[in-house]
Amino acid sequence: MPATPADDPLVVPEPIWPEGAWPCFAPDGNHLVFTSDMESTNNRLMLLRLDGGGEPQWLTPPEINAKRPAWLHGGREIAFNRDQATIWTLDPGDGRIAPFLPEAPPDAPLFFHPCAYPNERAVVVVSFRETANGREGVLYKLTPGTAAPIVQLTTSADVCAGRPGTSPDGETVVFAGNAGKCAQGANQLWIVRPGEKPRRLEDGQDPALAQGRSPRWSGDGKWIAFTSTRPAPRPDETTPKAVWIISADGREVHRLTDHSMNPLHVAWSPDQKQLACGGFGCGLALLDLPERFQSVEEQGPS
Repeated sequence: MPATPADDPLVVPEPIWPEGAWPCFAPDGNHLVFTSDMESTNNRLMLLRLDGGGEPQWLTPPEINAKRPAWLHGGREIAFNRDQATIWTLDPGDGRIAPFLPEAPPDAPLFFHPCAYPNERAVVVVSFRETANGREGVLYKLTPGTAAPIVQLTTSADVCAGRPGTSPDGETVVFAGNAGKCAQGANQLWIVRPGEKPRRLEDGQDPALAQGRSPRWSGDGKWIAFTSTRPAPRPDETTPKAVWIISADGREVHRLTDHSMNPLHVAWSPDQKQLACGGFGCGLALLDLPERFQSVEEQGPS
């Protein structure tokens, strides 16, 4: 198992909004887009200013079920899940909403959990399919307007994939998953590169003790933030989660919070000084990161 320093001081989350899931920082670092209106039939995207000025802004109308936002490269569009089926985009400036992949065939899979690639208009997504043996999850890269707009990255025979996140160089995808079956409560962290088989990020004989969900890569590529029930030996969907950070090579892991907030989703700020976290029933909060997890460039000379 990776080394876990015992003397890491825990960070206390600072609440910023009473409800919200799947937070994502705007490229300017001053705004946070997230899924709100969680108790309604249709969820909606909301934009929150982080300087405390002004009221939050609804981004999607109540007649659209919108969730799981991801700011695309360039900062002019937000990709999101519409109606639990397809990926659409929103222009936060003029409110224009359009399908992200208009050339998708009618029999294309249902796509979830978009995460943007750097330096190109593309997202990695997961597609779920219910079978006689349970749920299967497969990762795809979607790149509109190209010769291959839908590229499969994993197979269900290797791993049941869950929510993915791209590395800052665009070469690697980290994702939550389980080999052989869908077991969200006991997912581990996996990585995959184009043309390679996926592999677990962490070593260890007991996968449940290395549980991890909703991973997101730091801007400098050195760290991956995620939520986890560890060290619970037999976690399920009801087991409380904490925020953790692991090195990109899987060799060093740190617990950042206790389990009292029980968040499910995390996001790095562009300056790598904060994490946003949220989920169902816990609200949104910000975490000020210890210096070891901040970008060396942001810290400046010692």
